[in-house]
Amino acid sequence: MITDLDKVYSHCEFLFSQSTKRNLPFHNFLHTVEVLEYSKIIAINENVTPEEFNLVSIAALYHDTGITETYQGHEAMSAQYAQLYLEWLGFLETDILTVVSCIQATKMPQNPKSKLQQIICDADLAHLSADNYLYKNKLLREEWETELDQIYSDKEWLGMNIDFLKTHTYFTSYGKNVLSTGKERNIEKLKKKSH
Repeated sequence: MITDLDKVYSHCEFLFSQSTKRNLPFHNFLHTVEVLEYSKIIAINENVTPEEFNLVSIAALYHDTGITETYQGHEAMSAQYAQLYLEWLGFLETDILTVVSCIQATKMPQNPKSKLQQIICDADLAHLSADNYLYKNKLLREEWETELDQIYSDKEWLGMNIDFLKTHTYFTSYGKNVLSTGKERNIEKLKKKSH
């Protein structure tokens, strides 16, 4: 049986595949799939209902689709993509609003209000705790140079990222208990590189 989640997955994959931005180093479909996987892990740990699990998974798939059209402020476009497609699938208005609010919550600086918003925000920045964080960080730097014309010296980039990781906090208990540990390790890695 093809579920709504399967249809959404295919739709989001299609949006990326058709975009001139499909080859972004960081914000590509691979990142989307990673955020989806983290969303599922965190949602299970947060004991959400099956319906909530489905909605936060859909939000994860759509959260960066707007980047296929516009880089800055892409969350609004992502929310629009989700709303139009979910309306077409016949989703309840309340469920669509839940998905849209989750997508909008990922806009930086993050300020999630609900449990599902907290889950997607933590999933979106779970890479801060990952073993391959330094590699991901390098990809983001390349992307900012090409997309935003933001060019930093190594010292500036390290300093900015150390500050960001130090001031960032995860919202869910999984984020606080599990992801934070990896993030602390990555702060130490960045500090070593800055000396």
